[in-house]
Amino acid sequence: QQPPSRAVGSSSPHYTSTLTMLRNLKQLFKPNAFHPETSKRVLFDFSKKEVFDKWITATDKEFFGGFSQASAEYNDDGFARFSGTLSTDIPTGSKVERSGFALFRSQQEHKGLLDNGYIEMGDCNLLEFVLRGDGRPYIANIQSTSLQDADLYQSFLYTRGGPSWQTIHVPLADFLLTHMGYVQNEQTLLSNKRIRTLGLLLADQVNGDFQLDIQSISAIHRRKDLSNMDVKGPQVSVDYNADK
Repeated sequence: QQPPSRAVGSSSPHYTSTLTMLRNLKQLFKPNAFHPETSKRVLFDFSKKEVFDKWITATDKEFFGGFSQASAEYNDDGFARFSGTLSTDIPTGSKVERSGFALFRSQQEHKGLLDNGYIEMGDCNLLEFVLRGDGRPYIANIQSTSLQDADLYQSFLYTRGGPSWQTIHVPLADFLLTHMGYVQNEQTLLSNKRIRTLGLLLADQVNGDFQLDIQSISAIHRRKDLSNMDVKGPQVSVDYNADK
């Protein structure tokens, strides 16, 4: 059976409107948008409970009656804990061919007429994840403006087990366009201007418990947009606050 493919078509005509210009001006003059010492923009700081409260969890159970379970908990030490149990069992009578995923993601917000709800990344071209994993491979999900809602840009996040935090840098150029979990032959460039939601996914087809702590997700501007596809070796991953 062939993996699902996206329908290829043209998008609506693109034009500049007064509302679009106002939105662009709003982003340009937004105060404290960037970290004062670097070109880092903190997108989600999970030390703040109001940030954590805007994220949601979902599993195969909600989508088609699977058996995975997941929850998210705010920790007073300043991070979010995403944990649960992954199950690849397929429900009786279901037409799905595979099961077993758990998701923790942001929700798109519309705060007013001049706010389109996109995640504000400015001209950043790199995502930074500060997290503490269990050794399982997670996936960073980006939902962008696209022809189909099932389209996602995805990149792996390889975590280490143990007590140490780690920082993982992923260039936007490393995110691949997928449709219903399948990488598409025709790839389109991910725009940092039209990101609707950002999430973390576990779908490694391994039954059992999982736990991922997330401290922050940030966007960074790098002058040369390097991709891991251009260099040898694994993605950048360094210790962060190793004594914690």
